[in-house]
Amino acid sequence: MSMGIYYGGMAALSIAQGHFTADIIRQQADLNKDIAEMNAEFAELDAYNAEIEGYSQVAQYQKIVDQTVSKQRAELAAADVDTSFGTASSFEAETKFIAEMNRMEIQKQAYEKAMGYRSQARDYRLAGFLGRAKAEMEASTAEFEGNVGGIRSIASGYNYVSGGGQSIE
Repeated sequence: MSMGIYYGGMAALSIAQGHFTADIIRQQADLNKDIAEMNAEFAELDAYNAEIEGYSQVAQYQKIVDQTVSKQRAELAAADVDTSFGTASSFEAETKFIAEMNRMEIQKQAYEKAMGYRSQARDYRLAGFLGRAKAEMEASTAEFEGNVGGIRSIASGYNYVSGGGQSIE
């Protein structure tokens, strides 16, 4: 009878070990997924900051453009040139056109930087999700192995107690 208790205890320990191992695997995966989500949120914050920085750079650049256009008008007016038509008007239009192209480039660069951060956030979330799915498979395997080990212990105990005298390995 004492050998039956021994094998029953071994079976219970094997099953419990499988379930405890699976629980630890799941907890670690949940922690890793939470860390990935936190990193994704930081990346999204960086994307937002990149966009804000782009708007700020555009605003600063616009001040420079406005100053340049005002300076050009003042110089032309000092030379007694009418800025409302002709070459002077074309000169101002060209300055504004180039300024608009530069503003668009600044905005594009800020957008691309922000998109890089958003892509990074997606990658973090995907890695967290896939890591959790992988951990669930590993946890299920650990539970299965624990259950199989328990069944093997029970079978060995039964074989030993029923007269075989040998455990199954």
